[in-house]
Amino acid sequence: MSDPETERGVRRVVGIAVLRRLRRMVDGDAAAEAEKSVLARRLAWAFALAALLAVAWIAFR
Repeated sequence: MSDPETERGVRRVVGIAVLRRLRRMVDGDAAAEAEKSVLARRLAWAFALAALLAVAWIAFR
């Protein structure tokens, strides 16, 4: 039979490993969201600039 002290230690080590793995997953998701945010901001600026140029071209044509 297993020693209760050993089982408790194993559960603790496994629990810590699972928490670390979850933390890495969350960090990866946060990094992916940050990348998408940067891309969305760049696209918004590009579309705004394109719209401004289109309006200026129409106005001064």
